[in-house]
Amino acid sequence: MELWVSVSNQAYVFLSCVLGGMIIAFVYDIFRVRRKAIKSGNLIVYFEDFIYWIIVALVLFAVVYRSNEGEIRGYLILGVIIGIILYAFLLSRIVMKVFLFLIRVVYKVAVFAFTIILLPIKIVLKLLGFPAKRIYKIISQCINKIKRASRNKLDRLRISKKLFKNIRKKI
Repeated sequence: MELWVSVSNQAYVFLSCVLGGMIIAFVYDIFRVRRKAIKSGNLIVYFEDFIYWIIVALVLFAVVYRSNEGEIRGYLILGVIIGIILYAFLLSRIVMKVFLFLIRVVYKVAVFAFTIILLPIKIVLKLLGFPAKRIYKIISQCINKIKRASRNKLDRLRISKKLFKNIRKKI
């Protein structure tokens, strides 16, 4: 059974692969933004790369399956490569700048919100801090007096021990 494939169908499949390549490059930019925003170790980078390639495989499988019923042809690979290149030259810088800007804005808003939320806690701690400092000072003074008194008793004990040794030697 021979299936006749039209040029418009092949163009649809090719453009679907171009779009798939652009999606793959967009996902890569998301990973790049995450890596620029949050520094991470090699193990996490390896894990992210693994996740990226799983996503790439799923996207390519979905594109080829939906557009060409799972048949892989040479021009499909070319379409994906062209999609990646188009995205890299046309949209990548814009997407990176927008995402990094949004991350900075969200960070600043979060810091501002935490500052507002923590302000009453700081005020309460400062109000409680004065009595706590006073209590700490009184306790430390008492402890120092106890230490001095124990030193005095130890000194007296040492003196009496020396006297006892001297008396014993004389006997």
